[in-house]
Amino acid sequence: MAKPLRVTADQPVLLRAVQRCHKFLASLKLAVVLIFSMAFTLGYATFVEAAYGTAVVQFFVYQTWWFNALNFTLGVNIFCAAAIRYPWKRNQTGFVITHIGLLTLLIGAAIGRKYGVDAQIPIFEHKMENFAFDRGRMFFDLEIVDDHSESSQHIHDEFVHSQMRVPFLAGPFNWEDYDHHFGYTLEGGKKFGLTQGLLKNGLRWSSGHIFKLAQRHEPNDIVVDQTVTHEGQSNGQQLKIEVLDFQADSQKSSLPRVEIVLSNPPQQFLDEDTGKQEERPGAFDTESPNAFPITIMPLSNPLEAIYGDIYPYGFSQPQQAGGGKVMLWIAPDAEYRAAFLEAAPTGDLGVKGRVVLRIAGTTHQLDLNTTGLDAIIELPNSDYKVKVLGLWNDAVEGRPGTAGTTYGYSNNIQQTEPESPTAHLQVLDKNGTPWGREILLFANKPHHNVFDFDQKIYGTYWFDFSKKSIQPFGGDPAAQEQVYSRIEFLQGDDGTLYYRYWNRRTNKLVSVGSLVDDGGVNSAVDGFQMPQFKSPLRFYVNDFESSDKPRVASQALPFNSDLQIVQRRVMALVRVTFGTTTEEHWIRAFVGAPGERRATDQEIRVYDKPSGQTLVVSMPTQALDIGFRIRLKDFERKLDPGTRQASHFSSWVDFVDLNNTREIWGVGIGESTAHPIKVPARTESGRLSDADNAHSVSGFAMVAAKQGTVVYWIDAQQREINITQLDTGDTKPFLNGQILRQRNQGQGSSGGLNQPHSLAFDAENNRLYWIDTIGGNTMIQSMSIFDDEPPQRIALSAGVISNIALDPINETIYWIDSLNNQIMRCPLDGSTPPTIVVTNIPKPNGLAVAQQTGTIYWGQTAITADGTATVGTIVSRGIDSSRPPKVIARLEIDNYCVSLTLDQQHDTLYFIEAPQPAKEYIGQHSAELRSTHYLKSISTTGGNEHVFDVPDLDLADHLQVFGETVYWDQSASFGHDVFITMNAPVQFDSPTNGHSYRLFQESFNGPWKPGEAEYERVIPADSLQTDLYLSVLTVNRDPGRAIRNFGCLIVCLGIAIMFYMKAYFFKPKSSKQSSKQSFNKLFEPADATEQSTSTDAT
Repeated sequence: MAKPLRVTADQPVLLRAVQRCHKFLASLKLAVVLIFSMAFTLGYATFVEAAYGTAVVQFFVYQTWWFNALNFTLGVNIFCAAAIRYPWKRNQTGFVITHIGLLTLLIGAAIGRKYGVDAQIPIFEHKMENFAFDRGRMFFDLEIVDDHSESSQHIHDEFVHSQMRVPFLAGPFNWEDYDHHFGYTLEGGKKFGLTQGLLKNGLRWSSGHIFKLAQRHEPNDIVVDQTVTHEGQSNGQQLKIEVLDFQADSQKSSLPRVEIVLSNPPQQFLDEDTGKQEERPGAFDTESPNAFPITIMPLSNPLEAIYGDIYPYGFSQPQQAGGGKVMLWIAPDAEYRAAFLEAAPTGDLGVKGRVVLRIAGTTHQLDLNTTGLDAIIELPNSDYKVKVLGLWNDAVEGRPGTAGTTYGYSNNIQQTEPESPTAHLQVLDKNGTPWGREILLFANKPHHNVFDFDQKIYGTYWFDFSKKSIQPFGGDPAAQEQVYSRIEFLQGDDGTLYYRYWNRRTNKLVSVGSLVDDGGVNSAVDGFQMPQFKSPLRFYVNDFESSDKPRVASQALPFNSDLQIVQRRVMALVRVTFGTTTEEHWIRAFVGAPGERRATDQEIRVYDKPSGQTLVVSMPTQALDIGFRIRLKDFERKLDPGTRQASHFSSWVDFVDLNNTREIWGVGIGESTAHPIKVPARTESGRLSDADNAHSVSGFAMVAAKQGTVVYWIDAQQREINITQLDTGDTKPFLNGQILRQRNQGQGSSGGLNQPHSLAFDAENNRLYWIDTIGGNTMIQSMSIFDDEPPQRIALSAGVISNIALDPINETIYWIDSLNNQIMRCPLDGSTPPTIVVTNIPKPNGLAVAQQTGTIYWGQTAITADGTATVGTIVSRGIDSSRPPKVIARLEIDNYCVSLTLDQQHDTLYFIEAPQPAKEYIGQHSAELRSTHYLKSISTTGGNEHVFDVPDLDLADHLQVFGETVYWDQSASFGHDVFITMNAPVQFDSPTNGHSYRLFQESFNGPWKPGEAEYERVIPADSLQTDLYLSVLTVNRDPGRAIRNFGCLIVCLGIAIMFYMKAYFFKPKSSKQSSKQSFNKLFEPADATEQSTSTDAT
């Protein structure tokens, strides 16, 4: 090999420095260090991905500055190792090609990391999505909006004068996890020394240090700090966003919050020695603790205006736990704390109960059994008295301020037995003048108690419920109002957590005291005493978070690598300064398409009064338009035998055009290749996600005109009827909202466009007919294609009109009423009321009329005698009933007729056959691609069945024969019933942006059942679907894959050339000489010799 130039003393200093740097970058020593570093990094990354998932290894390894620097340095080393030997000789050909291949491979990897896509698409069953969300990229979107009336007619963007997007490098973990989960500390607080820690917890400890090298935001980081400018001029307003906390997954909570852990119930057993039944105290389950969170519900802004004065410290939400209810209070002062701790009744409760009242630093016992309405109770050793304004058996809750109520509560005079006893009291001073406000004390619902916080008057109403029968715990709303024993917790004004336990069966305050925060099992105390056991349940405080007043909070959840960002509740606590206003808020990440409406907790609005402007802050993830839509037809989940864990899950999907949901297709009668006729035209590049270009054909009619064939088609997306010249593709509106308003001026019209579908054309009278739905009723409308008349209503039905067929010769229109299972008709002009033609048809669908022979054809679906299957048939009958119904075709078992049309010229019926939808899905549960719709034809008398070979038929409907071609509309799919499952990627090239994507089955959510909020939000009310799933697909795009593969081929070619040319087969040297040369190389500046060159190449 060529010997590189030596560095000599007579060379200029700069040249010598450059040559030394060049030699160092090309040296074997650097190459060894880089190669071993890369090998260690990739091995470490493999362990990190196995432990924490792909998102973590991407954020903390592959997308970091130091990993890019390592790759760049390795690339420089490879380049310099080849360049330093220039000019190359013939025997160095393989060496140079190999290094070129390595550089190409590194360049491909860099392109993939920089421009690659690894995002998720969440899709509900029977829905379509085209946006994928990058789990690793989040932002803060800032928008400054001028004051304007939301109710006025205006364009919102006209009032937005400043927009900004700021990257937010949050990371995949809760920020608090970095302090607790990446050290030598394991669960339970146990710590290890260096050796034990490395062996037992080395990955977490090492990750805790390596993860710090990644660029991410940390608590109290300022992501924006600038002065607002408008049109290049600063107005002096400060804009500052400071991130205080981040939760990668969380659940909604509120503060203060107490989490208690209950023991298991005691265990009864038979003592073998004594033969008696004994009992073991209940133990705490360490693997699955029986934990219960207890919070105080803060009042929302609307409720704050109503109840804020009555309940300034929130509204405790009782929880059912163990053998009773638990609830939490806030003590604003020492008097409240004393009233809580000294509330035990000292005497018999009697029939009316007792009140323990704290007034002016003294606790008083009030026996209500010796008093009546308007009675005044004297308080010993006190200047105050108490007047009994009312003793109610039950309280009716209403709106505060309502006449005849006290704080919205009133006496239920119809209740004669104590249901929810309530004491209505007024404290009087020594002169008998009311002192402070009236108070209400509820025996069964202490969370409704109304105190006087200004005068510090607090109390508790105790009532004898020992003999009252109650319902067991359950979801019944009536059970929520039952009287149970209760444990009440109090956040004291001194920061201590107190509790008291009242047993309703014994009418005693069993225990009162303080609790240890986060004390664990060793700090457990006695809790509810269940009547069937001797030993009580025990509990301890697992977590306690205090707050001066109730407020909405967010509780971080443990890291779960199986959940993607679309399945998690991502929250950030930010401090926002805008102008003169500074506020702190929790904000939830927005995972949705651009322009989609955000929830109230997904944006922060800060109003600056001096400027009259509002700052709107949101936290979206990166949304990527993949250029086509994915429709989830069905999600399939299989469980492991004997468990409820999913062993396998997969999705059946369609790849649908970005803007067109349905389009028109056609196939020649004698042909087998079907194709779309470009009505409407599919989405072109550069017109992505344009709402004005979104179309969906729901009916059409082919018409022969002077200029050629034209297509009238209903666009259900835009709610209009369009005309398209088939030869040129030119499209213009025939009827839309604007045209309809113009034609209705000065003319009466009973028609319109609401949910139009199923278009038919009367060639004899040049009129269009279609079906529409308004106000729950379906109707048939008609309109001339030449006159400027508005549409006219032909027939109105309380049923459901699903198909229409025209008989122009007899001036009659026929239709199917699928709700009442009958066929009806009326004149084409609607001059007479409709009449029934055929009735008692089992599930009719598809209709055609033979005008010349007076025959009507329809499809129907009946259930077999044993009820296990359905049988679809095509039936004919004379219009005048002179010819009885005749079955002319039987379909496959469990198939039905979707659409039916008649070619009168050839006496042929064409129909679309499809399987009965299971859970509204028409696909097959198999990894093999199968047709879900079939186009067939038969003669009008039966027989001569022909099946068209149309594999792209998907969700087809509205058959029509025109000339020698059969037309229909169907899903605008590029591929249908595609099977996507775990570990089996599907590759698809986007037709709009040209990118190649690979789709994986990532995870899922559900099932949701009828009655659950998510099910009711997504599934129509009339659906028979029994469950709902959300499938999460991963979309992967790697633009550097082809370059990397090409680089690998070059490397292989270079190695082959090296061996072919025997470039590295030199005469071996003696071991002594080799050892001496190696020793000298360690301590001397090594020149690039022939041997070192060979080693570098290796």
